[in-house]
Amino acid sequence: MASTKPFIRVRKAELADTDAIVRIHFEAFDDDVMNQLMHPGGATESSRKRFGERVFPRPQSDEELAKNGETILNVAEYFPEGPDGPCEVVAFSKWVLHRNPRTEEQWKSEDYVPTVENFGEGADLSVINAFIGELNRKQRDHAKGEAALFLGILACSPNRQRLGAGSALVKWGTDLADSLRLPTRLESSPVGYAVYRKFGFEDVDVLDMKVKETWGVTKEEGRYWGENNAVALAGPVPEGVMRSVIMRRPVKRRGSAA
Repeated sequence: MASTKPFIRVRKAELADTDAIVRIHFEAFDDDVMNQLMHPGGATESSRKRFGERVFPRPQSDEELAKNGETILNVAEYFPEGPDGPCEVVAFSKWVLHRNPRTEEQWKSEDYVPTVENFGEGADLSVINAFIGELNRKQRDHAKGEAALFLGILACSPNRQRLGAGSALVKWGTDLADSLRLPTRLESSPVGYAVYRKFGFEDVDVLDMKVKETWGVTKEEGRYWGENNAVALAGPVPEGVMRSVIMRRPVKRRGSAA
């Protein structure tokens, strides 16, 4: 009798997955306060199109590859009826692999400058720069060009939570990093923090966004802004502040604990 146990499979993304990836991304972050501020009128068709265009890796010269790294886009497929049944894409991850250290000139030249061409009409570029731009700058200044695997985005469909899709995508990355003897780096959202800690990521720095003071937005009841995250490193999260955490997973030696 064939098994009907549902399972998750991770594979490389294809262009045919674009619509699913775009949908999952904006659905996953729809109730995130910073995403709402970055897209104050909701994600426009222009923003969705631009995201779909920039999420996939583009051809690079050897010089560009050495500076920018190798982009790896994966999806997680959910098979509710087992491996021989139908499946759906329920999550995706975008990684950047730097196999070799970069020169100081290379990594210091990195600068995150959001544009309408990248983010589409209706996006608030000032908020994007203050949030995503600052996260990128903090990560850059801590990494200092080290060879590493960077997780840029991880998103899971809100209707398909707790199936293990997000964990499967993270495990794919940490397994790759371990096989290459490289550390792994990321910037954690409030809700992703516990998952990353489970996989051995350690706190490096925080970005505390003064949401209430800067934009006049008060946290809604039931929302989580990272109040319990990285407290040992950075102290309690002040009221009206959303905390993101810069994290790094050290190289795992063969036979070491996860």
